[in-house]
Amino acid sequence: MNHNPATFADDKHQPELERYLLESATIDQDQLSLAKKLQAKQEGPLLMILLQLSFIDLQQFSNLLDWLVHLKVNGGYSG
Repeated sequence: MNHNPATFADDKHQPELERYLLESATIDQDQLSLAKKLQAKQEGPLLMILLQLSFIDLQQFSNLLDWLVHLKVNGGYSG
C-alpha cells in the first residue's frame, strides 16, 4: 500500500467516488451527506473524512485508494 496523497485529494473524481460508494453499499446516503458537510468545513479529501467518521475501515480505505488509482489510469467509472 504505497499511495500518493494526491491520489485521494483529487476533487475531479469525487462524483464518481460518491456514486461508487453508494452503488457498492459501502456507505449510505445519510453517511455521505454528513461526510460532505464535514468535508466542506475541513476542506479535506472525502476518503479521509469517511475514515475519520469510521464510516469505512482501513482495509476499505486502502481498497478505495486502489480503486481511485485504477479509475485514473482507465479514465473513469462506468458503474
